Amino acid sequence: MKTFLLFAVSLWTMSFARADTIIFQPDAKALSRATLSNTKTELITGAGGRAVKVLYNHKAPYPHIRFEAEKAGFSADWSAYLYLGFTVENPSREPVRVNVRVDCAANVQQGRQGGAELLPGEKKRFVLPLGGKPIIGMRGQPPAMSTRPGDVMIAPSPTTLDLSQINRFQLFMSKLEKDRAILLHRIELFGDARKGAGAFVDKFGQFNGTDWPGKLHNESEFTDRIKTETAELAKHPAIPGRNRWGGWADGPTLKATGRFYAAKHKGKWWLVDPDGKLFWSNGITCVRFNQITRVKDRELYFEWLPGPGDPLRQFYTTPGKRSAAINFYEMNLFRKYGPDYKARFYDNTVRRFQSWGINTIANWSDFAELAARRAVPYTITVPVGTKRFLASEHMKAGLAKKKFFPDVFDPSYATNLEAGLRQSALAHKDDPWLLGVFVDNELHWVSGNPMKSPVEAERVSAIAFKNDGSFAIKKALVKMLEAKFGTPDKLNQLLGTSFRQWDELLAPVTFTKEQRKTGVALFAELDTMIAEQYFRTISATIKRLLPGVPYLGCRFSNYSEEVVRVAAKYCDVVCFNIYEYLPEMRLADELSAKYDFPVVIGEFHFGALDRGMFDPGLRKAENQADRAAKYAAYVEQAARGAWCVGAHWFQYVDQALTGRDDGENYNIGFVTVVDTPYPELVAAARKLNRDLYRLRMEK
Repeated sequence: MKTFLLFAVSLWTMSFARADTIIFQPDAKALSRATLSNTKTELITGAGGRAVKVLYNHKAPYPHIRFEAEKAGFSADWSAYLYLGFTVENPSREPVRVNVRVDCAANVQQGRQGGAELLPGEKKRFVLPLGGKPIIGMRGQPPAMSTRPGDVMIAPSPTTLDLSQINRFQLFMSKLEKDRAILLHRIELFGDARKGAGAFVDKFGQFNGTDWPGKLHNESEFTDRIKTETAELAKHPAIPGRNRWGGWADGPTLKATGRFYAAKHKGKWWLVDPDGKLFWSNGITCVRFNQITRVKDRELYFEWLPGPGDPLRQFYTTPGKRSAAINFYEMNLFRKYGPDYKARFYDNTVRRFQSWGINTIANWSDFAELAARRAVPYTITVPVGTKRFLASEHMKAGLAKKKFFPDVFDPSYATNLEAGLRQSALAHKDDPWLLGVFVDNELHWVSGNPMKSPVEAERVSAIAFKNDGSFAIKKALVKMLEAKFGTPDKLNQLLGTSFRQWDELLAPVTFTKEQRKTGVALFAELDTMIAEQYFRTISATIKRLLPGVPYLGCRFSNYSEEVVRVAAKYCDVVCFNIYEYLPEMRLADELSAKYDFPVVIGEFHFGALDRGMFDPGLRKAENQADRAAKYAAYVEQAARGAWCVGAHWFQYVDQALTGRDDGENYNIGFVTVVDTPYPELVAAARKLNRDLYRLRMEK
């Protein structure tokens, strides 16, 4: 096999040449030199030794404890060091996010900052890189050899600091709902800034800086892993008590329609399978091998890439060009299974799901391939290429992350929706294995949380007004205002505006926070109109083209009560993506009870940093055992809830170590980049799913 190697110095820094410098430790003298802003401090001594308890006041937007060079007594010259480390402990029973910001005299407007989450009772050293820039396109950054096992590397903002002029740094929290506390044990500078950077990804797409259970060291190991897993799947072929759909074989029988549908049984919402058996959807998303990561301008991070003539070159797209990218997961499947890897991948995944008790192939999967196997129910995501307006934008892993909202009042929207349904789902409309269809994902319905702070939120109707009159949604909103108020005078009285005629609102308009506050009921009414147009159009089109196929909603991430109320009218099941430690930490259960509709959780996950990955994802676990425990606890609570008919884990495979197209590189897979299942998650899934329907029926 021909290859070319990329030789480079090690990425990790060796700190033996320079001693760490402690710039804060818990004593009265050091504490007296700190500056407090909406925080209180107390010296305490506990099981973890002496610490400073810092209490953050939730009434302030950014409470913090600040250390200034002159007052705190540390040198302003940090140019000899690579990292700022601060050891903190979470004394509470809830996770808490701790943020750090470092400022220099040369850039007083923008500091270098980042943050990470501490689990209940957890004590960690957080590490903020000081020099250079983070690797663009990676949320989680690679660790350094000067860090210790268990350290948490913070992905910093891209701000460049003059490290010879550091004037202050702070530990802060933001937008708290209640007072929170941490225990601060130590702050230090470390890492030798004279060392360079180089490759950290091995030829299998794994981190090459450490070892862990399940890491692949040699291609020949694939043969043994196939034999081991084949024997294990033969030992655990399927969860007992399930019918062919994954429904409750020994449970009650409701009306059999030959299709899936939602129904209430003894006060709880259920899905019902084509044979009329009760069905609770425990799924996994992204069953596919599309794990592409960018190579262009990042070649030095890879210790190996396939050269010309190498059979693996097919997984390295457009080498040398701006779009150069590589797919290590698909490459590893080829190494593992050979030229027929695609069929073997899908066949083996189906066997895994049946063995683990997973009864749904969820969103973002290659549903066409999996539908052909007629072994596990599946969902379809419907693409709608249509006119959209920019609803939000922020930076994510150094990349612009944009979210758009469809112009649902434009006549082309219904046409494009129908085209998307015909393209993706029409061929499956009579397939009894089709559980339902989603349209869209995490639309930006609102900025903020209107159910907790309605006057702070910026609803989608207010966002739509920022666009010009070329958008049909803008014209529809102005038309509604004219029908409601008659003349602009009444609108001006409500909002404090000065429009003389309605056409003036067709120009881009940005409503202030105070205007949105006084007009909160009006914007909620406008959002209701938008939601009615959106959900009514989709529901009617699905019923016409795919009669009998459940409409599963738009996969809410942010939402308002009025929008959810409309969704409940038109969706057979309303989908929420709930990234929390437990599903009832959001309001989906309360809204379901209030408006009487079933919910499927479209996405959730947990990740850890003990198996060579750089970012735990949106909800953190301490290690793989804790990740499995959190998975089981989450699904159990969802299964017991009268409101919930299913929960779908995001996602099947760990994200690429060097990041997908938006920079996410999370440890969130049921399997690794070398296609090895995490045994802790598999064991938890099997145990949970053996008892799933019994748990569901318990009060």
